[in-house]
This record gives sequence, C-alpha cells and structure tokens, in this order.
Amino acid sequence: MKLNRTILFASLFAMTLALSACGSDDDAPTVDDADTGSMDSGADTDGGTDGDTDGGTDGDADGGTDGDADGDADGGTDTDGDSSISASARAVIASIDTGFTSSVVDLVGVEDPFSVDGSLNPGVSDTIVRAFGDKYFVIRRFMSDSIAAYSIDDTSTPLYEVSTNSDSEEVSSNPHDLVFLSEEKAYLLRYGSPIVWIVNPSVTDPADFKIGEIDLSAYDADGVPEATRGAIVNDKLYIVMQRLEAFAPTQPGFVAVIDTATDTEIDTGTNDDLPGIELPAFNPSDISVDAASDTLLISAQGDFGAFDGSRPPALTGGLVTVDTTDFSASQLIDDNDGTGRMNGVEIASASVGYLVTSSSFGVSSLEQFNPVTGRIDALGVAGLSDVDVRDIAVGPAGNLWVAVGDPVSPRVVVLNPADNSVVTDSIATTLNPASIAFTQ
Repeated sequence: MKLNRTILFASLFAMTLALSACGSDDDAPTVDDADTGSMDSGADTDGGTDGDTDGGTDGDADGGTDGDADGDADGGTDTDGDSSISASARAVIASIDTGFTSSVVDLVGVEDPFSVDGSLNPGVSDTIVRAFGDKYFVIRRFMSDSIAAYSIDDTSTPLYEVSTNSDSEEVSSNPHDLVFLSEEKAYLLRYGSPIVWIVNPSVTDPADFKIGEIDLSAYDADGVPEATRGAIVNDKLYIVMQRLEAFAPTQPGFVAVIDTATDTEIDTGTNDDLPGIELPAFNPSDISVDAASDTLLISAQGDFGAFDGSRPPALTGGLVTVDTTDFSASQLIDDNDGTGRMNGVEIASASVGYLVTSSSFGVSSLEQFNPVTGRIDALGVAGLSDVDVRDIAVGPAGNLWVAVGDPVSPRVVVLNPADNSVVTDSIATTLNPASIAFTQ
C-alpha cells in the first residue's frame, strides 16, 4: 500500500548524505483486474523529502506502496481456509533492521498456523519484494540497483540476478516497482530514470531480462518524473509519477497510460500539454484497484517540507480516484490536520478499503473507508492507531495483512475485512516488516 510510513528522520538523514555526496538524484498489481496492489514501507537510502530515504517524497521507508502481486483474484474476504489456495502460496515479507542498515526476507504461511521461515536473502535495507506465481523477486533499490528472482521451492539460490542499470547510466536507477502483465512480461519502474524497462521475469539468463523500453522523460523538466508505482487494468498499464523538482513536490502528480499490447503511450485527452492524467494532488505514493469498478485509487502525501526549514510542510495530498473508462481524476478524500497524510491504500472489496495515515515520523494509523463514497467507516482499526504501520496488502484468502514496525516486537497483524476481526496479531518477523507480496 506499498509508506509507511513517513520515515521522516531516515529521509532527512538520507537527504543530507545524498545532497552532500552528489547534489541531486534521487504484492505489484497483476494483470488480473481484481488484484488490489499494496504499499510498501521499508527503508530507502536514496535521499529525498518523502519520509523514505530514497530521494522521493513518497513517504515510504522503502519507496512507497507498492502494489504487490497479492494473488487475491476476487477482491473478497474469504477466510474459511479456501481449498483453492495453492500449496505454494506464501507471504513474502522484506523486513528491515531498526537502524536501516540491513534486511532479510521472511516467508510466511498464508493460513493458520502462519509458520515463518525467516532470515532469508540478507542484503541492504533499501529492499522491497514482489511476487508472481510461485516466484518472488527481491528488489534492491537506491545504489544497489538489482533484482534477484527466487523459486518458492529454492530460497537459497536465485534463478537469476540482474542489474537494473543500463551500461550508459551513471546514476542509480533506483527500481521502485515491478508490475506483472504475465509470467513472461512485466514493467520495471525505475525511480531514478525516465526509462521504464519492459522485462521478461521468467528468464534464466540475465542478458535476456530486458526486452524493451518506454520513455517518460517528457513529464518532468529535469527529465526524470520519479515513476514510483504501477497497476494494470484491462490491458492498460497505469504508471504513477511524483514529478519532483530538487526533491520537492512542486507540481501535481501524473499518471501515464500505456497500451500493453503495443507498449505505446495512450493520449488520454485530459491534459493540453501531456498525454497522461494530471492528478489533483501532489506526491502520489501508492495505488490500488477497485475490482468492482476498475477504478484506480491513489494515495498522495503532499509536501513534507524541506529538511532545512526553507520550505514549510503542506497538506497537498489526499486520496484520488481515476476512472479507467474516461481517464477522469478526482479527489475522493482531502488530507487535513484531522486525517493526517495519506501514505498508502488497499482495496479489499467493493465497499471496504483501507488507508494508512500518518501524523509524524513512525506514528500512523489504519483506517477503513468506502471506496465509492470516501466515507471513513472506522478509525484505528483493530487498535492500530499511533503505531508504525509500514505496509498493507490483501492476501490470497482475502485477509488484510498489516506490517507493524516496532523496536521490541516487529510483527504482522492479519484482519478479516468482513468485520475487522483479528485473525492473528502475532506473526513475528525477523526484523521490522516493510514490504509484503504473495506467491500463488
């Protein structure tokens, strides 16, 4: 969702390092329209103003919200031990140490007793996970710039590992999302580059990984529009861009729309200057899909302000809807002092959605809302108020998985969206859970 949220201290620290060093830089939704995506909230290290340390303003600690491939094909809330759940279904969780220096991957069973196979695939803290079928993908972001693919049956040896930088690129590509169209085609959104890679995630030879490109440089004067999240609905790829200027969200976010059959951009006819969709909010960070209407819901965090105080914070975000039939965008929920910043969003059903909202560093809450009306139906769901919610994702059984960072008891809480009852509140992860995806 997938942030997480608002790791402001880490962001400011990383910004200072990035600026002093170089001056500037900065479960993914599947083709199944009912997949709702998620946000992730790990610890980026690329230097920005967003509450992540990745150079953006998306407020995740890992780069945002992700849209993970959650495997929920019906958007429902089946929690009866659905026999259709594959034996290979696992929650794949990137967990990060409290000092934002390292990470590991934990694999968790998606049904009771939620057994944990932990401390896998150790690496840098700026790590997120994505999944498709029986494979999961460990994405190392700022200044690590790589993807490693693993089979759920062999978590120790990668199927392949590939750099996300081209030979000609001299700055970090900072991969932020991997959005799957099929087993053999996906889109790699690279936050530090205007070029989206079209990739084949099923290869064994890294040389065959990249199969095409999409150029989004027109969306920002500096040539890098900070593409951060994506979703696919009805064979169209929607790419959320933050469009920062010197780390600041000084212009509205935009969504580019790509025809996945031709990999060419669609002119939505909604803007005089650019072919994409201008959002009525700044600093978008997460995207989810309402399967009942094929509507996109995009959370935006506004402006956290400059770390040196030269630019004050501003509540210029909120929750935005995009109609995928006519490409119109409107604000469903406006952010304010009462709501806090909207870090991430996840849709569980036609009438139940969840927001992660934050008031300050490490202080966030889980809210339930109606995706159609925007009505807030519950605050601090399951007692998750004023805690460190870092990611949310709907799993294969229709339950909502909530990643809670805590220096003493990092954990994942699983809720039934039918009534917000707690399925379990004590899945202990190795480190602070930050990014959730699901294999099938």
